[in-house]
Amino acid sequence: MEVKGTGTANQCPSIEGGVDGFAIKGCQYNAKKFCLEPTSFTVKAECVSKNSAPEFQNTKLMTRLTYTLDEIEGPLEVSSDGNIKLEEKDGIDYAAVTDQLPDGKCVSFLFTIKELVSSGKPESFGGDFLVPSC
Repeated sequence: MEVKGTGTANQCPSIEGGVDGFAIKGCQYNAKKFCLEPTSFTVKAECVSKNSAPEFQNTKLMTRLTYTLDEIEGPLEVSSDGNIKLEEKDGIDYAAVTDQLPDGKCVSFLFTIKELVSSGKPESFGGDFLVPSC
């Protein structure tokens, strides 16, 4: 529960303490009220040449607490070997974000997990998602 006037209304709840890991029984679940709040953003720099690897630059967040994705829900499958698969089906699944690069230039983009299908081990999983256009 968030208290009016605290400035935390658009933040995901955080759990203090806890454990480093836990076992989840292999089964079909439905994830509900899932919340994502990034702690930092990096932006891919424009390539200097075709042969150079892309670099990611740290940025300063200019958007004021409106970049949290909330009320996310979808099926969550846990296999017998501990792998997980999560599909995003509904919720506030995108937010407009503006970041400032080290050179002062601002970039805007959508922070999104729209149509995310992710899989892997609980400590490291990821997948593809859709970034909607205008």
